[in-house]
Amino acid sequence: MNHLLNQVAPPALPLAREQYDRPYQDQLNNILRLYFVQLASTLNSLVGSTGGRFLQTPYAAIQRTTDKTFTANTATQVTFDQNDYLNGCTNDGTNGITVEYSGLYNYQFSVQLKNTDSQAHTAWIWLRKNTTDVLGTASQVSVPSKHGSTDGHVIAAANFYVNLVVGDYVVLYAAVDNVLVSMEAYPVQTSPFPMPAIPSVVATLSFVSSYEA
Repeated sequence: MNHLLNQVAPPALPLAREQYDRPYQDQLNNILRLYFVQLASTLNSLVGSTGGRFLQTPYAAIQRTTDKTFTANTATQVTFDQNDYLNGCTNDGTNGITVEYSGLYNYQFSVQLKNTDSQAHTAWIWLRKNTTDVLGTASQVSVPSKHGSTDGHVIAAANFYVNLVVGDYVVLYAAVDNVLVSMEAYPVQTSPFPMPAIPSVVATLSFVSSYEA
């Protein structure tokens, strides 16, 4: 199925004649007719019930493939080392996701937390835009204790709308109350059953709408 719209270019119209000329007029009408047929076809495809499939908007999908450890009770930036999908966004591994277009975006994250201690501990996760915390984006997570020889694990996930302008970047921050809590990545598994690798953190940023404050 075609997922690209045919691009419509302005027609090259012939130069007008000094006096009325039927062949010239027929040629001009045919050129304009073809142009408007192409334009109507493109617009009808776009506004149809499945027209959204033709649109491309800014987005990012990134992940961290290594562990992330913390100093207790210290706000710490979480960086990402792998770019899965980027369009109109960048991730240089240091400043989170930077946008190339202004608008309202949806930022989503999922974090794999591990606790190797025999008692439960707390982790906090939130967003920063550039160097400022984004109000109302913090989450508090209780990470279960180790049970027997099995470490405690929990997935923390949330999503928030963030208004961004060109050049803004969104950063994931976190803190823990004990150094035995970390964000844990696991490699590809082959036994006892095959399974893909587990990233310690994944994040996505999706363009929602143009926005004016």
